[in-house]
Amino acid sequence: VQGPLDGPPPALPESHKRIIFVQPKRGQEHEAAEKILSRFASRAFRRPAGGDEVGRLVKFVELARANGERFERGIQLGMEAVLVSPHFLFRIEQDPLPGQEGADADGIHPVSDYELATRLSYFLWSSMPDDELFHDAFKGRLRSNLQRQVARMLKDPKSRAFVDNFVTQWLEIRKLRMLSPDPQRFPTFNDELREAMLEETTRFFAALIDEDRSVLELIDADFTFLNERLAKHYGIRDVTGPEFRRVRLADADRGGVVTQASVLTITSNPTRTSPVKRGKWILEQLLDMPPPPPPPNAGDLKDDGKVVSSASLRERMEQHRANPSCATCHAPMDPLGFGLENFDAIGAWRDRDGAFPIDASGTLPDGSLFKGPRELKAILKQRKDEFVRCLAGKMLTYALGRGLEPYDQCAVDDIAASLAQHDYKFSALIQAIVDSDPFQKRRGK
Repeated sequence: VQGPLDGPPPALPESHKRIIFVQPKRGQEHEAAEKILSRFASRAFRRPAGGDEVGRLVKFVELARANGERFERGIQLGMEAVLVSPHFLFRIEQDPLPGQEGADADGIHPVSDYELATRLSYFLWSSMPDDELFHDAFKGRLRSNLQRQVARMLKDPKSRAFVDNFVTQWLEIRKLRMLSPDPQRFPTFNDELREAMLEETTRFFAALIDEDRSVLELIDADFTFLNERLAKHYGIRDVTGPEFRRVRLADADRGGVVTQASVLTITSNPTRTSPVKRGKWILEQLLDMPPPPPPPNAGDLKDDGKVVSSASLRERMEQHRANPSCATCHAPMDPLGFGLENFDAIGAWRDRDGAFPIDASGTLPDGSLFKGPRELKAILKQRKDEFVRCLAGKMLTYALGRGLEPYDQCAVDDIAASLAQHDYKFSALIQAIVDSDPFQKRRGK
């Protein structure tokens, strides 16, 4: 049964109209297919599609017509070809051939404006460029407009992807979703608290960017973001409801990512804290000073009930370090970790570990003395040059999507120096990365 024969054509969805933006007239299907597939392929490839590329795609439309199928079916086949192309699936960057303009003996050359737009959008948005970036690339003026574009992109809600992806990778808190603290020892830990921990850290990082605050506040700050569940976990009063809000911290022992529950939990064992893991995390993620791997015969710390009740964790670790081969690795790590011992394995404050009072003091290899989290953070802020250089390297690695090579270290030094000259503002860090040679150039083969 067919009908009504004179009824109106079916309403097409908006997605159909955005793709097939011209309706072919009889005998002009080829020209219409070129326009449609050229625009679609250029968007998918994140650069203008070449004439030969579009010509190969149009052949699918001609094939469909030759088989008696509709024009739209041919466009569908052409789109399928685009979506399995390496130019869509990968971020391909072209190198000039020897002798071409822009080539040199070492193969070092600036990326094209379209390639720069793609690097920029995946750095700050984790997605493809928008029309404004494409337009600046088409006009050849993206490099001269980089500062304005970076500011615009950071204000766009899509920049939340940068916060979520970079922070969870750098601080390693994406591990939190896979961790399960011992429910017998930590019965208050559940999925609601887990998600609140992650939300605190990402909201805190986003605020530093949105307000263009100092990157040094990552080490220590007088505010954070809490809801009732997490505030209760921290022992902070007068925060009610599931909504997160900015909270000023009256206790200097809290503040900065190192004392947030997300970091404290991923650097603990399921049944107890781990000064070794926490110290190692500080060395690797904040100071870029990874310790050497443990020797094969290092052994593990005994955690059976009889041993735990006989001595504090600090005393048991001192016995473990009696082995000279262990002491070398533990000397730079353990004091840093002991400075955070007032926080239990899920980041709640405590004054005792079982029957033993907490000793959160430490002596670093350079002779620096501290007691408790606030004094530890003060020492870390004194080492701001190391921290800033570490952060610059971590963020440059994320922006490039590759590990850093020895020849990148000069760029890291320049980024860190630029940050110091601009009061350590977050905008200065991101702009210095975007302006750097590793971000704007590539080394061909």
